[in-house]
Amino acid sequence: MLLLENTAGTKNSIGADLDDIASVMDGVGWDNRVRLCFDTCHAFAAGYELRSRSGLLETLKAVDQTVGLSRLELVHLNDSKGDLNSRLDRHEHVGLGRIGEGGFRGILGEKLIRSRPMVLETPIDRVRDDYGNLGRVREIAKRSGLGYRTQPRR
Repeated sequence: MLLLENTAGTKNSIGADLDDIASVMDGVGWDNRVRLCFDTCHAFAAGYELRSRSGLLETLKAVDQTVGLSRLELVHLNDSKGDLNSRLDRHEHVGLGRIGEGGFRGILGEKLIRSRPMVLETPIDRVRDDYGNLGRVREIAKRSGLGYRTQPRR
């Protein structure tokens, strides 16, 4: 299987627009073997609103109309240092960036996303390490009443 990841739209890149991802997928011609890795930071930086329920649903509708929700295989779960549509590809700790904790409550509360594997792609620094971010995801999910089970990679 080949996973194509959406981009933030920085210079010399394609894939910030989901139509671009769909075009590449169609061009490859392996319908059942090419899927989407949806990066939350990249999507937000490319202009897809993830902070509100309505914005998240619009984004998922866009995924469905371009790539197809059945091809959403994996989620890179990370916040964004840049603003909406900033085209800045800078990941932030979950809940501390521009998407914020409220946005992640919505993202983690969405059944379609929750049913997919997720990978944290967050910084490791004095604020938090990978386990700190994993713990934060668990707290947000728990406070959302999801009882979400997360497992660290070893």
